[in-house]
Amino acid sequence: MSVLKHSKRMNHPPQIEATVANRNLNGGYNSRLLVTLLLSLAVFLFLLAMFDKKFRASETDKLQEQASQRLSVYQNSLLTSIEQYEFLPAVLSTDPRILHALTEGSAVSESSPLLSQTNDRAGSDEIFLMNKDGLTIGSSNYLSNTSFVNQNYAFRPYFKIAIEGGLGVYFAVGATSGKAGLFLAEAVYVDGVVTGVIVVKISLAALENSWVQSGEKVWLSDELGIVFLSYDARWQYLGLRPLSLKDQKLVAETKQYGTEEIELFAIKDDNSKYSSVELKGESEHILFQQDIQGLGWKISWLYSKAEFTKAINLKKIYLFSLYVFMIISGLWVRERIKSAQTQKHISQLIQQSEEHQRAIIENTDAGLIVLRNDGITTFINPQAKLLFRLEDDSLPDIQLLISPWRGIHATVRPTDATGLRTDGTKVPILVSTSAIGTTGEHEYLVTIHDVSELKSAQLNLLKSNDALEQRVISRTEELRQAENELNQSQRLASLGRMSSAIAHEINQPITALSSYAASSELLLHRNDHEKVALNLTKIKGLIERLSYISRQLRMVSGKRNTGLSTIRILPVVQYALDVLKTKTEQLKVKVEIDIGEFDEAQGNSMMLEQVVVNLVSNALDAVISKTVREIYIRSRHGSGLRLSIEDTGQGLNPDDLPHIFEPFYSTKDMGEGLGLGLAISYSLVTDMGGKLTVSSQVGNGSLFNIDLLSSSINVKNNTTESFVFDTTDTTDTTEVASKLLGNRVEK
Repeated sequence: MSVLKHSKRMNHPPQIEATVANRNLNGGYNSRLLVTLLLSLAVFLFLLAMFDKKFRASETDKLQEQASQRLSVYQNSLLTSIEQYEFLPAVLSTDPRILHALTEGSAVSESSPLLSQTNDRAGSDEIFLMNKDGLTIGSSNYLSNTSFVNQNYAFRPYFKIAIEGGLGVYFAVGATSGKAGLFLAEAVYVDGVVTGVIVVKISLAALENSWVQSGEKVWLSDELGIVFLSYDARWQYLGLRPLSLKDQKLVAETKQYGTEEIELFAIKDDNSKYSSVELKGESEHILFQQDIQGLGWKISWLYSKAEFTKAINLKKIYLFSLYVFMIISGLWVRERIKSAQTQKHISQLIQQSEEHQRAIIENTDAGLIVLRNDGITTFINPQAKLLFRLEDDSLPDIQLLISPWRGIHATVRPTDATGLRTDGTKVPILVSTSAIGTTGEHEYLVTIHDVSELKSAQLNLLKSNDALEQRVISRTEELRQAENELNQSQRLASLGRMSSAIAHEINQPITALSSYAASSELLLHRNDHEKVALNLTKIKGLIERLSYISRQLRMVSGKRNTGLSTIRILPVVQYALDVLKTKTEQLKVKVEIDIGEFDEAQGNSMMLEQVVVNLVSNALDAVISKTVREIYIRSRHGSGLRLSIEDTGQGLNPDDLPHIFEPFYSTKDMGEGLGLGLAISYSLVTDMGGKLTVSSQVGNGSLFNIDLLSSSINVKNNTTESFVFDTTDTTDTTEVASKLLGNRVEK
């Protein structure tokens, strides 16, 4: 428009044609530019497809480096978790108390309290001691329900390695506790001969939780390719490769991962540098692995394959966007300048970063020494010079400063060493070595810490621990003496109550006997033989009462020949109810029975009948004062058989419960009973190898449980029937029992 205006104003018509021609020329140029852009775009897309493999290789290398760094960090964390307990089996194997436990000759030693105390201090999971046959004779968990004591773990590989003189390192699920952990086992030598194995079990749950909290997908697999630690519990005990028949048999025999069959991941090799794994419920993941030296394990890091593909596509998109931007904008030169400025800025940042790192190195509290790949010293920071008393700027051989010097490739973990100062003195130090890459060639950074104060503090701590241990032993002995005195007092109190009850029960008949004897003597002088005969009858009754008391006392004390056999429970209960039928009907008590027809246990029928009669009779007495009068008799199977008798009576006072099974202890009024029924029942159940217990609340009734040994007979086809005795029904209970048992009983 500016050209047209200028032409009109200057009155130059030919320029109008030129303008039109320019427009046509520009139109042709634009067409060619568009064609060129389309062609170049097609070429770019073709080249982009060709370079897809390079992009994948580049992204793979990037992920490989990232995986290597992260796996190294996680591996160091794992090794640190293990190494803090590595010394413990060796220390315990030389403890005189452990050696004595293996040579004292008993099947089970008294080393368990020592192992429990050591386990608590060390923070390990469990510690246990096995003899040379693999039998556990001492364990830190000896008081728990899952105690290792008397368990034989000779089939475990860690035992086999340790008994041969090696250090057994083995991860497995506990055969007794069911808890997974790492077992560290070492042989115990007595006079140079292997007499046992000490094992320290540590939990790696904290390490596993740190993986979960970090959000990283990491797992550990053993030499068979079985995952045993994972960021996700779903992948535990799955295999990364098929197991041979030999390996399957080994896993089954050692019960390393329980009894479940090892399932496999879906693994496929996509690249020589990595494999991919398909996770159920998740997308496909790339698997990077790193060997853990000395353990035969592999630590793996998983990366989402979708994210991997996304990163490659983002690269393509970025390159395409950059290409379009460069073609459309025509600012290639500007981009070059900007790129140069960016590089300059990056160089400045790198320089600042190096200066910052140098300042950190020079001002850190740790001594730092930089070595070349050939071990030549290139730098010593001021702290190291101060530590080794170096007065000039010379760079001495590191072997003259550290003894023993293990070499630059030795370890990245801190190790104990001795610092050799130029003034001839020595100082305890911790030394660690790590590779650094500040230049084109690898260099190595040696970090040195003066641990003089730490060693002194450790010595003071050991002294304090010894003093504390002596105080604990002293206090424990005092508590034991106090406990013995308390038990003696309780026994004397119980003996006093029993003596008082016996004296009360016997004195009354004796007093009456004396009275009747004196009376009979007077009556004889009067020749009143009829009254003398009457007195003799009463004297006979009193003698029978004394005989009954004597028999009851003999039943409480002493061990009876039980003659245990397999007995059926239902007939025993039916007999007891039949004995007490009259009393049950008089009191109008509802009795409900829930006992399997074929429920059986080890016991003695006559003894169990007496126990059930005593307990049901007490239950009938307990419900007299209640409106709801009900008794429930049930049986349940567990490790053995439990027979329960529950009533809706008045219940027992909490103060009575501790004494309820003591002889002559009764909650009834004086004269209503001897207080021997429950004591006799308790004694009878104990003689049958069982246990009698009670639970009760005032106002809510009482529950007595009889736990008997399990029968050896298979009760697979056992059926349970529930039925109720109605006291308004006049049917004989023996007839009901006969219907249940499939037999006919004549009235």
